[in-house]
Amino acid sequence: MAKKKLQSSPQKPPQQKVSGGFAPGDLHPQSGFPEPRQTQESTAQLRVRNQVIREIYIHNPNHAPVFKALDGVISMGVKGVYQTGVRNAAESYAGKSSAGDEFARIIAARNIYAQGTRPVVRVELEQACTSRRFWSAINTEYGDDFAGIKDEEKGRRSAYENFEKHGTVLLILDEIQHAGYRSKGSSTATDVIKRFISDAQVGLGLFGNEDALDLLQSNNQLSHRLQEPCDIRPLDLSHSSEQAKFTTFVQKYDAALVEKKLFTELSNLADSRTVFCLMAISRGYLGRVVALVRIAAKRAFLRGADHIEVCDLSHATRTWAIDQKLIDYNPFTWGLPGDV
Repeated sequence: MAKKKLQSSPQKPPQQKVSGGFAPGDLHPQSGFPEPRQTQESTAQLRVRNQVIREIYIHNPNHAPVFKALDGVISMGVKGVYQTGVRNAAESYAGKSSAGDEFARIIAARNIYAQGTRPVVRVELEQACTSRRFWSAINTEYGDDFAGIKDEEKGRRSAYENFEKHGTVLLILDEIQHAGYRSKGSSTATDVIKRFISDAQVGLGLFGNEDALDLLQSNNQLSHRLQEPCDIRPLDLSHSSEQAKFTTFVQKYDAALVEKKLFTELSNLADSRTVFCLMAISRGYLGRVVALVRIAAKRAFLRGADHIEVCDLSHATRTWAIDQKLIDYNPFTWGLPGDV
């Protein structure tokens, strides 16, 4: 049986070639060593840098509908009386998790809720998520050391107590596609979520990949309890206005890398040739741009480079983007003999 596709398929970038594309010489390192050199010291530094780069957030136009929908879930909820949820199903590396984390920061910055509370919490579900593991994952996120040994009913009660104790009003369940597993004699986690909404403790954001779409639509009683979906859509790169948003995003991300002192020089990510390649790889999902740049940044650092270079982006494309099946060719070397 063929897998269902999300309603809006990713848009392809403009189909014209960019004049003055990368020449073979452009793919050679301009600073640092030709290849990465990893030592104990650089590995320790890499852990710190990884934390810093993960904290960078540039406003992502893909996320605006998600924020609006999650705001709606919170505003309509009345604890113990009525709660609802919303689905956010999108392709891998579309930026779902970062959207959830940024929304949590936005809510915290509004200072509506008391200091020290956790109004928005994101929980990542593990594979083969039984109803018991469902509650265990939630309680573990709140620091419950005994979450793994509680049965389903005790886990449910502990979760509701944690919501009350920590002032949680919205729970984001990430990787929701893992909630379709049923162990012998147990209900699926989707049935648990259905009751969860009926108990009206907190609002829900249900985030997952394309498989989540099939899963949630297969449970009619659950899907009828949800608001209109806020699935992340890619920028439509056939329009110049959307291309401008894309370019502005990568330009700001480049500046943030220098501002956070991760590199001493700009990486010129907004160069028209680089942008064209990033558009082709991401197909309009800015979350994919971020993921690719993070991988290239790691390689550039281990080379001792002043900034991310074309060779680092090309290498990240070949070893990550193609392997993840985000694209089936390397646009940085397209039409050029050989590869980096």
